[in-house]
Amino acid sequence: MKNYRSLCPLARGLDVFGDKWTLLILRDIAFYGKTTFGELSKMEEGIASNTLAQRLEKLVNLELLTKTNSETNKLIYHYRITEKGLDLIPVLQNILQWSEKHLFERMT
Repeated sequence: MKNYRSLCPLARGLDVFGDKWTLLILRDIAFYGKTTFGELSKMEEGIASNTLAQRLEKLVNLELLTKTNSETNKLIYHYRITEKGLDLIPVLQNILQWSEKHLFERMT
């Protein structure tokens, strides 16, 4: 059983994806097709390698991502989004739409 800070569904959801990096990692995998640590480490927002490693481990443990060895190089792992992770895509899209509506000035 996972430890959650509350019985509230919103609080539990935030325990999973409420940190600064989790949704950005899922964005890069789902929308930009990045699959390796090296590719993800180059995200525009500048994630530290130790933070990336921790978040990837968390996402694999939560079954939002899978981790498999590369067929050509056993030192490289590929991260892929699971069905459970794909269920967060509408959340990402809603955040994007809200952000575009409220956080960017419209040019007229």
